Amino acid sequence: MDYAEPLSQRHSARMSLTPEQHSHIAAAYDKAAFDVSLPAQTRAAFAKKADWFRLLACIGEKCQRAAPSASVAKKSPADPFLFIAG
Repeated sequence: MDYAEPLSQRHSARMSLTPEQHSHIAAAYDKAAFDVSLPAQTRAAFAKKADWFRLLACIGEKCQRAAPSASVAKKSPADPFLFIAG
């Protein structure tokens, strides 16, 4: 990774997960948090990670609901003044 590149470019290269994937990861961390064979400190860390991924899933679902669908975008009229810009 080139550290001279802007931070926004580094973040855009990351793979984003769907809300469903975040929920699956949260469930896996929840399962680990309730594993009594692990030390209490480790289980607490897993519980925090489960909460974090649950929050990411919730935010992702809200973003998907708020995003306009492709059919709505197609119905929007073209800019009537587009020909003037040339």
